[in-house]
Amino acid sequence: MSHESTRRRFIGIAGTGAIGLTAGCTDALTGRENGSNDDESDDDDGSDEDGVTEDGDESDDVPSLDGGAVAFVYDDGPIEDYEVAFPVHQEFDAPATAGIVSEWIGREDFNDNDWMDVDHLEELADAGWEICSHTTDHTALAAFELVEDVDPDDIRIYPEQRNHGFHHEYDIEVTDGEATVQRTVVDSGHDDVGGYLEFDEPVGESFLAGETVERYPEELMHEFLGASKEELEGLGFEVDTLLAPYDVVDGRTVDIAGEYYDGISNVNPDSMVNDRHEFDPFETNRAYFAENTTREAVREGLDRVAEEEAVGVLGAHTFKEEVTEERIREVLEWVEERDLEVVTFRDAIRAT
Repeated sequence: MSHESTRRRFIGIAGTGAIGLTAGCTDALTGRENGSNDDESDDDDGSDEDGVTEDGDESDDVPSLDGGAVAFVYDDGPIEDYEVAFPVHQEFDAPATAGIVSEWIGREDFNDNDWMDVDHLEELADAGWEICSHTTDHTALAAFELVEDVDPDDIRIYPEQRNHGFHHEYDIEVTDGEATVQRTVVDSGHDDVGGYLEFDEPVGESFLAGETVERYPEELMHEFLGASKEELEGLGFEVDTLLAPYDVVDGRTVDIAGEYYDGISNVNPDSMVNDRHEFDPFETNRAYFAENTTREAVREGLDRVAEEEAVGVLGAHTFKEEVTEERIREVLEWVEERDLEVVTFRDAIRAT
């Protein structure tokens, strides 16, 4: 799939697969403008002699990315963000971005883990961390193509990935661009055919594999994205960016998310390197630095960031056993050795 100008791409039915996972994009201009870099530059930057802009922001707060920079973006909001990652980042006076699932805040022994509460998040924010949205309930935002035909009497569909089966009682839209059916997910699993979603009633229409996708209806997408931002801001946090659950994003996701956020930190999960001079916050590359990688790959990526004076975006799930204080410290040492600035994802956007 081509990734150029996803922010301005309208995804029709052929283009609803997840970026990096599903092929078949149809490109056309949406006309939606970039919400993060719309200000026109001229000789008057709108600031007074003290560097304070008309809206009260201090221009000095935006870091320089000359020489390259790295943003750490942590997933989900587990207590390990506070207990494991935060102390190490404090050693290096290095901020990070925490992707928070708004409905998980303060929950204990949920999904085999404990989750940071508001007091933890406030301490992170006071230390310069960014609090970003990771949706209301950690729902996959992309559409997934069906890999088996559907008959009207079927109550099961078989998508290429079963991410939407992790949350029951949400409505799912099955569409081929001409016919659209909405049903409620009540179960999911694997059978002799493959991974399936099971509905509360038969689909009622015929659909062909390869020409049909299943996805959340638009009103639910707005709930997952808009309500999360609203809830986090209601707790007193500035929320400007999104971390997409499961690293799956498609053009429809980008289009809707752009109504609420200035960027998505993990649109392309295969590389950490982002060109600083052509940085598109809705095309962000992010790579894990402990899980699903090697130390050699991380060092090579940081070398590229330094050589190209780029923006590197790194991620981790701190509840995973590979993500230890020692591993985080090691990576921050590598960053320091390369004289790279550590910034939040929000500030990476603001500075480019």
